[in-house]
Formats: sequence, C-alpha cells, structure tokens
Amino acid sequence: MTQPDDERRKRGQSGFSAQDSLRRRLLSDAEANCLPMAHVMGLILREHLAESLTAQQDVALRTIRSLLDDGLMEIGDILGASDERIVPWDLSIDAVMKRIYDLLVRHYEERGLWDFTIWLGLTPAGKRLARELQGEAAD
Repeated sequence: MTQPDDERRKRGQSGFSAQDSLRRRLLSDAEANCLPMAHVMGLILREHLAESLTAQQDVALRTIRSLLDDGLMEIGDILGASDERIVPWDLSIDAVMKRIYDLLVRHYEERGLWDFTIWLGLTPAGKRLARELQGEAAD
C-alpha cells in the first residue's frame, strides 16, 4: 500500500506528478536564461521529486523527452560565455536522448561531462507556454 509520504513524493509538493512539476518549473525557469543539466538535477533534489538516483535520472530523462517531443525546448551548447542562447545539437530527438543518457546515467559520477555541458532552452512555443503558466500562477 502506498504511504502518504510516498504519494506526495510521486505527486510533488505542488500536487502535480513529478514529471509535470519538473516540466512546469523548467519552462518557468528557462524564460530568462538557458538552463544547465545541473539545474534540472538540482530541482529534482530540492523539490523531492524522486528518492533514488535511478528515479531522479528517470524523471529527468522522461521530462526532457516530453519537452523535446512537444517542441517546447531544445538542447545544445551555450553560445560563448552567455547562457542567454544555445546552439541546438543537430541530432534527432532519439540521438539527443541517447547522448543525455550516456552522459547523465553512464557517467553520472563524472559531473564535468554533463552538469554544465548539456543546456536546455525554450523554443518559441515553449516561451508562449511559459508566459501562459506564469499568468496562471499570478491568478
């Protein structure tokens, strides 16, 4: 039987599923600047969206995949020293996810390979949705 703490963790502190909570937060946070993978993993930890490392990585991967599939975010490298814009990787979504999996899961202990080398930025559709979500939060 699911305990109340387990259920809250699955749903996140906001009442949304862990994936939905992370999606909403990433869309909101990326409105100002691109986000490094370190930000994604930090949110999962701070918001208690998953307990084990495997579960944390799974939430990150599923959420990123959904954002890419929905055309809301793109992944790439930052341009110069600024985190305002990224140069998207010229890869299919499957290839992007394989690359992220390799760096985030297989080489997790080597943080330098993924924490500030994988960047997420909003697409025009993502920017529109982020503004809508901010409007809902203000209501």
